[in-house]
Order: sequence, then structure tokens, then C-alpha cells
Amino acid sequence: MADPVLVPCPADQWTKVATAVTIGQIWKQRTDLEYWQTYRATGGAAPSDLTDAQAWVGQSAKISAPSAIDVYIYPKKKAGSVRVDL
Repeated sequence: MADPVLVPCPADQWTKVATAVTIGQIWKQRTDLEYWQTYRATGGAAPSDLTDAQAWVGQSAKISAPSAIDVYIYPKKKAGSVRVDL
């Protein structure tokens, strides 16, 4: 397992926080913000809106996929950051 990485996430835009992963965990560094999350098959186009996004409830989210995915985070209205454990 690699060391944890803090990833800054600008407000109102998608940030790729994990690339080509099948397992891991992501932690909010600010719990007072509204975060959205989604994923794509590795190499696919990044999301362009919130159409298939899920509201991120709770402080952490597990990554578990049978094949490699890229994970994206979208903090709404204010910048945030996440800790990524892979």
C-alpha cells in the first residue's frame, strides 16, 4: 500500500483523485462541504456534469471494483480536499 496522498479539489469542478485502482479508501478533509463522487473505467472521458454522480454521505468512501477505475470528486460551492489511501 502506498502512503496516503492529500488531493486538493477546486470548487465546482471534477478532480481525478485515483487512477486505475480496484481497491482503496477516500476521506473528506472538510466535512462541512457538499461533495459528489463518481467513477469511470480507466482511460474513459472525465465527467462533465453531475448527471451520474452520487452525493457523498459520510466521511469516507471505499473503492472496490472488479476492474480498474478512475475516481472523481466534485466539491460544490467551496474548494475541498481529500485523503486517498490506495
